[in-house]
Amino acid sequence: AGMIRQLGTHLQKTIAFGFDRYVLPELDAYTEILSRYGNVANVATENLHYLTSAQTLCEMVQSEPDHMGVLICGTGMGMSIAANKFRGIYAVRCLEPDDGHMARTINNANVLCLAAKTGLEINEQIIAGFMETAYEGRKLDQLEAITEMELEANPAPRVPRLSIATEARRSA
Repeated sequence: AGMIRQLGTHLQKTIAFGFDRYVLPELDAYTEILSRYGNVANVATENLHYLTSAQTLCEMVQSEPDHMGVLICGTGMGMSIAANKFRGIYAVRCLEPDDGHMARTINNANVLCLAAKTGLEINEQIIAGFMETAYEGRKLDQLEAITEMELEANPAPRVPRLSIATEARRSA
């Protein structure tokens, strides 16, 4: 339950940034926006598949306490579902400017999932709220209960890395 107890903002953390092809037209703009808040580590893979980006990013956030993540795909849904399969990852899909703030205030999320279709202007506001809002321990007992559910549902350590990229290429 250690990760969920981290207080404060995500400012100046390393920002693992994963995305798929829907972000490419505005990739430079997103990278610039994120760089205002910390060092950006692009984790997108050559095939730009949302699952490989989510997996690489979550493994980085799991292993580095000074890292947090931002995932962007067409809708933000697939990234959010995939990210939340990883122990210790609290990924939220945010669509409105206030969502980023609430994700930190109430849920202490460590991975922000955005929909490229929401647009750069609104996503920039969501990112600002997510990065600048401190978690101060609100509803910690409930967050720890979620962590306990996670541990009970998945007691064994994660299996070695699956080659999602290989499977994606086979099915293409």
